[in-house]
Amino acid sequence: MKYITADEAVTKLVETAKTLHGELGNEAAAEVYAQHIVGYVLDYCHRKDFPSALILTGAALIGAWLEDAANGGRSVLKSIKQNDTEFQFAVAETASAGSTMDADLEALHPKLNLYRKVRWPTCPCHTTDAVQP
Repeated sequence: MKYITADEAVTKLVETAKTLHGELGNEAAAEVYAQHIVGYVLDYCHRKDFPSALILTGAALIGAWLEDAANGGRSVLKSIKQNDTEFQFAVAETASAGSTMDADLEALHPKLNLYRKVRWPTCPCHTTDAVQP
């Protein structure tokens, strides 16, 4: 398994998003999204290095988020009617906290669990040499 630094990951995410989606409309936003993805993955996985296998996944998210931003965002569709074309969005039923970006990142948890490290306690009371009172 190959790992890269956080800065390299941001650069590769933006470059891969450009390759997948052509010229990005807002390259500054793409870099912010890349930093958000890298930060989220590193925090969730308790790592200091980014798994290079997640570059394509992150680049696809960046493209989707840029498209969402250009089109006014995503909304949950509650119902659709074919004749006379009626749409209803479930805006009232969605949670007030969180966003579609958070939901996209949470959907990656099964994939991220492959790269997640165990956080061992660092305090002296939880080490093997500790004497219990």
